[in-house]
Amino acid sequence: MTDPMPDTGGTKFAFLICSERSGSNLMSAILGSHSQVSAPPPFHLGRDFIQNHHTMLGLGAAAPAWEKIKRHLVTTVARVHSEEVAANLATWLDTSDADPCKVYRYVHARLDPKPGAELIFIKENNLHKTMPFILSCFPDAKFIFQVRDPRDYLASAKALKNVWLSNKFGSNRNALTVWREDQIGGLQTLALLGPERVKFQRYEDLVSDPRRVLVSLCEFLGITFEDSMLSFHENQDTAKFARKGTARENLARPLMSSNFGKYRKTLSRGQIKMTEAYLGDLMARFGYALDFGVAAKRSALRMMRQQLLEPIERLMNGEKRPFYSTVQTSFAVKVEADAPALVSGDNPQAKPQGDAAHDV
Repeated sequence: MTDPMPDTGGTKFAFLICSERSGSNLMSAILGSHSQVSAPPPFHLGRDFIQNHHTMLGLGAAAPAWEKIKRHLVTTVARVHSEEVAANLATWLDTSDADPCKVYRYVHARLDPKPGAELIFIKENNLHKTMPFILSCFPDAKFIFQVRDPRDYLASAKALKNVWLSNKFGSNRNALTVWREDQIGGLQTLALLGPERVKFQRYEDLVSDPRRVLVSLCEFLGITFEDSMLSFHENQDTAKFARKGTARENLARPLMSSNFGKYRKTLSRGQIKMTEAYLGDLMARFGYALDFGVAAKRSALRMMRQQLLEPIERLMNGEKRPFYSTVQTSFAVKVEADAPALVSGDNPQAKPQGDAAHDV
């Protein structure tokens, strides 16, 4: 007998489509301060569990990787939440059939429910990579698509490490690639589901005119705006994650209405031109004016310069893997993935025969 789908009592779900360093933690803290919204901490189930499910759990709970995955999930919850809540998860996982939808729903909605919550708000990095799963498991979910000026995004990513050529993403090229992929994923979701299910907003509008943006956002989510959303920094749950010296330290402060356009003080002219050359088409679509206009066009010299510089940047940032290697692939290796074969050597009927082999 398999475990039933966790009962969420009719609770609605909303997901954030947003690049890192683009106000995702801020958005989670703001909505989590609403009396009817639960905004669990980032457990990264999408990155570690969902994106690897096809590789590690082809056999369900019988897969050799399942025990290691359970330990990883429990350890993650203990680190970002509490030992008590992690113990509850361990007990539930021992009776689980490893169904990814059940695990995802239980962790976010049932593990530590917020009294009175009618909406679960989930922040997941690179959400577009798990969109087929999200739409299958949460067919009525809504999405907030938030963008930030990629020049400020790059400046923020570089500021996180105090080394020469620093960058959270290993290199400028990789950082800009991540931003482009995230925004295209958001645009594709908006085109597929429409504005009734996807709310587009800019980080700059949120911090400069928060009440207007949040009133509109609450209307979209079907909840009433509360002033507590503007004083999110006073929320006890927010304080737990807003430790000084961490990437979330700004959550301990009120909204900084002028926290944009600061890239001009930290990025070089060449870095600004590089960003506009790579991302100018999307920047124009999102309403971000270019500083250099046609001067930032994709010249062969500018592209080659960045490609030649990337290995040095990655070396200085301690990133030895190629730029397309990701955290989730290394996690799959760590738990010794047991990917099932789609075509078995012992089953000739599973292989394409005759001309059909050329049609695959």
